[in-house]
Amino acid sequence: MTKFAIPILGITLGLLLPGCNGNDSGDKGELNIVDTTQTSDEASINFESPDEDYHLPSPLQIASIFKKSGLQYNSAATNPTEVAANYTDELELLLNFGVYSADMAYCVMNNQPNEGRKYLKVITELAAKIGMEAVFENADLIDRFNANIENSDSLEILMVDIHERSEKYLDENDMEHQSSVHFSGAWIEGMYLGVYDFENNNSNDGIGTKIAEQMAILHNIIKGLKDPRNDGMEIEWLITDLSEIENTFNNFDSVKNYYENDMPGEINLIESEYNKLGSLIKALRTKITNG
Repeated sequence: MTKFAIPILGITLGLLLPGCNGNDSGDKGELNIVDTTQTSDEASINFESPDEDYHLPSPLQIASIFKKSGLQYNSAATNPTEVAANYTDELELLLNFGVYSADMAYCVMNNQPNEGRKYLKVITELAAKIGMEAVFENADLIDRFNANIENSDSLEILMVDIHERSEKYLDENDMEHQSSVHFSGAWIEGMYLGVYDFENNNSNDGIGTKIAEQMAILHNIIKGLKDPRNDGMEIEWLITDLSEIENTFNNFDSVKNYYENDMPGEINLIESEYNKLGSLIKALRTKITNG
């Protein structure tokens, strides 16, 4: 029986905080730790709901976490750029803006700059359709990408810049609540890429561990989606599907056993639990990318 160990104590991890108030610190049904490669806020999303502030890692951080666990690049895993024209309504555009952002991060982190440039072009086109063209209206982003195409570190810095510009634009235009919608697409794509790698890379148990760790982020995503300002986008199905993923994970015996242990050290997902979680992730990703 395969197990995926998730070390909880005695390792340096960034805490996923649900806001300054820390109102969720008492929730026992959730894993509240997320592995992150950066401790500064420059690569993270911050937005407010009527209840509390949220802090979410950027797509680049998630890609970096999986990459450091041995994720291998596979061009067949990403969402094809050719289907971007199929996304027409606001919710499809917002979600797949996030999907393609995760795909670009995946390419950059795996030293595939030419593929990454294709995703930057698609992201720019989608941004124009959702009213965020100002973020990309200056040619300097693409020019910088082209100038640094052989320098992965510089491309990562460029991605942080894109994120910062997007966050600033949303904040200045009272659209910050949409960050949760963008990030839903980015999160599910990042999780899908991890599932794809795990299922096609038999030597990589580390990815299974990271997939489970990233479940810590989901609770805050769902809360952000429930912001009343998102009501006009008919996202009930998305909240329902994400909640099913969260509840399924929280009700795994291995997760419940962790919280019942007086001296917990790690969570172990058995193979059947991982397969169930992966199936739900793949199903939701299909809904999002099929439009």
